[in-house]
Amino acid sequence: MFRISVLARRYSTKPITSYFKLFPQNFPHGGPPQDSFIINPKHLRREYRNLQSENHPDLNGSAILNSEVVSNEASLSEVINKAYTTLKNPYSRIVHFIKVNHPLHLDLSRDEISKDLIKKFQSKSTQSSLAYKEILMNVLEVHERLELATSEQELEELEVENEERIEETEAEIADMIKYEIKDWDELMMTAIRLKYWINIRNGIKEWEPGKPMNLTH
Repeated sequence: MFRISVLARRYSTKPITSYFKLFPQNFPHGGPPQDSFIINPKHLRREYRNLQSENHPDLNGSAILNSEVVSNEASLSEVINKAYTTLKNPYSRIVHFIKVNHPLHLDLSRDEISKDLIKKFQSKSTQSSLAYKEILMNVLEVHERLELATSEQELEELEVENEERIEETEAEIADMIKYEIKDWDELMMTAIRLKYWINIRNGIKEWEPGKPMNLTH
């Protein structure tokens, strides 16, 4: 585990209000761990559309209108848009969960935080270092296959394989946060692995024959 004093000095932020609370139909108990981390995309989108409808009764409820996430600088509509965009993506969803629930409210989307975490993980033991290198090798292999793909069929095969990885990693995360979280570092490293597969998904969507792939890791 990180030394709390070091992280507190570098990266700790103020507590934030959970976006999960803006979608009570999908997260009736306020979000994970009381609710499932894995969402139904269609149900989330339906609730999002309802919330954006003019004069929808949920928008008149004090729970949303008085939420701390609605500031003077942002309209309610903007906040709901941002919340939906955050929660529909499994990586940004777990990043938000960590920021809300981590003792230091760390923002894993900040490069310096993820890099420090990876460095700490690799220096933990030889086994940890090899485990991370194996993850990178797998990512680079998929990246190379994507760059060399010449047909829609090859792309479809890559997409099916990658969606399986995303589902498996998302399920791992769901299990890790179902009860009391014993190792935040392990959870965040799993989230970073999920980010790699989400980046591959984005690369597949942007694929064109012969087009260089500039994926971030």
